[in-house]
Amino acid sequence: MYDYIAIERKYGSGGHEIADKLAKKLGYQLYDRGVVVETCKRMGLPYDQVSGMDEQTPVKALFKASGTDNTSMEEKIYNTEVEIIKEAAEKPGCVFVGRCASEILKDKQCLKVFITADDSYRMKRAINVENIEADKAEDVMKRFDKKREKFFTTHSGYKWGSTDYFDIVLNVSELDEEACVAMLEALVKF
Repeated sequence: MYDYIAIERKYGSGGHEIADKLAKKLGYQLYDRGVVVETCKRMGLPYDQVSGMDEQTPVKALFKASGTDNTSMEEKIYNTEVEIIKEAAEKPGCVFVGRCASEILKDKQCLKVFITADDSYRMKRAINVENIEADKAEDVMKRFDKKREKFFTTHSGYKWGSTDYFDIVLNVSELDEEACVAMLEALVKF
């Protein structure tokens, strides 16, 4: 039985919806954008600023001046999210979406899941569900995927979507969301 599920996802794959449905079926707490809201509260920053830097690869300071804090804002946001995720994991029964939670919880009984889909599926979903303009959907997908991949690789040291890291990789365009939820629910209860 897994007490924690960490889901990474390609943009437009429906990973967030799968996480939400799975959390409800299992009676687990879902941690997604709420982590960003809590980060805003703790850091005293507006939501737009934190969400714009959320899951961003930290910019390293080029020069270190003695006695100054050279921690980038991206690093401060990530470190705050790490605290929030670890605090949430003090109670079993959590589903985390993104934010490299699988790596943060690597010492716990955590099911590491990667959700993907083919580009045409993701394009349709970006347009119809995320309300992205058709002529911009491909660029949005690429931008989000690149950002998430770089963030994940930086913090985990593993390739994003790699079967060497993730316990299960699900292709939603070959299955559907309900089948993915059912498979994950079975795995968690196994």
